[in-house]
Amino acid sequence: MQQYDQRRLRLFAVVLFLGIMAANLGRYLIFDGLYLWDARLRWQECAYVLHGLNPFDVMHSRVPSIESIGWLDASLGGTVPWAYVLGNVINPGFLPYSAMCVYILALDFIAPLVTALCMGRFLLRHRYVQDKYMAVLASLLVFAPSMWANAVLFGNQSGIVCCCVILSMCVLEDSETLAGLLLAVAMCKPQVAFVFLFPLLCKKHWKAITVTSGTVLGSWLLAAILTESSPISMLTDIMDQGLSYNTSYYGLFNFLLGFGISTKVVLLLDVAVGGVILLAAAAWMFRKKLDNDWLLWYAVTAVVSVMWFYKQSHDYIILALPAIAIFCLPHISLPAWGSILILLVDVIAFAVPKVCTLLCGLPKDVVSPWAKLLETVAIMATLYYVFQSAKRHAAALQQASQNG
Repeated sequence: MQQYDQRRLRLFAVVLFLGIMAANLGRYLIFDGLYLWDARLRWQECAYVLHGLNPFDVMHSRVPSIESIGWLDASLGGTVPWAYVLGNVINPGFLPYSAMCVYILALDFIAPLVTALCMGRFLLRHRYVQDKYMAVLASLLVFAPSMWANAVLFGNQSGIVCCCVILSMCVLEDSETLAGLLLAVAMCKPQVAFVFLFPLLCKKHWKAITVTSGTVLGSWLLAAILTESSPISMLTDIMDQGLSYNTSYYGLFNFLLGFGISTKVVLLLDVAVGGVILLAAAAWMFRKKLDNDWLLWYAVTAVVSVMWFYKQSHDYIILALPAIAIFCLPHISLPAWGSILILLVDVIAFAVPKVCTLLCGLPKDVVSPWAKLLETVAIMATLYYVFQSAKRHAAALQQASQNG
């Protein structure tokens, strides 16, 4: 009876999380409409490179813009140079803009659908869940992060990038080449994907690493050749641009910006602490003989990915990974459900500033950095249940081996 109640509770929870995401998306579509600003920028950049022009030269009026592509906004444009080539997979610059819009909206549905199907197969194959019913429920959480609404609204590639990361985990054992290619496409947003090279490095998946690195470097070189630009200057241009994004969250130490600490120092601290967390987690996993658990590797890395470098709200879609890991617990306690809520819904960053403004009269821009810090710490705390899930999974596999 208790198991039956757990299954009904999980169904209710999945429907609730999907409903929150759908309501958030519906709110945006009704009151704001589809902006697709990010999609347009990324499409313009890819199109200009295919025409042999460096997007930064167009942005800063060093060369004239092309009327059919349009002017590039210098305050918002720019991406990593390899994405000018690899980005054509997501924002194809060879298509007309209207066709590209249809393409990316379709991809925003197809990518999580394929990812959910592969995730369900992965969970069953590795016995994270007992049956297909539980596999379906767990895999549907790919659609559940409320931040999908932002990704669709702006045409941002984060959701698709996060799906590529998750898919790389699902196919790694079958094809390192495909896993490497998926991770290479995900490198269009290295602030999300780069840290996922760490588990591949720890487990010596050299082929996947080589495919990812080779594809990224080759795309970077091709972009430089097409635009007759220096590869290094193309990278430094976007690094300088990235340090000026005032709408970004600069990781765990973002709050230090309010004390006059430079963005570069804040990012260096983020990278250092993120690296320490990954190394400590890896050491614990090897010591506990949990290093063959790929869901654990990717879930831990996903948590680090949201605090190690600058982020925007849609980048948090990757937190579906630790949410799925916790969902696979045989019994989910109330605090564990709270952890899943924190991972899938930006409840802290959204609610805390509003409450403080309402009750204390504090300006939202004063409270928001501290709310984001609280949210980041809370997200890191969810690792406790991720580790618990991994230990339960390992114990169940050992018991099944002894019985079989």
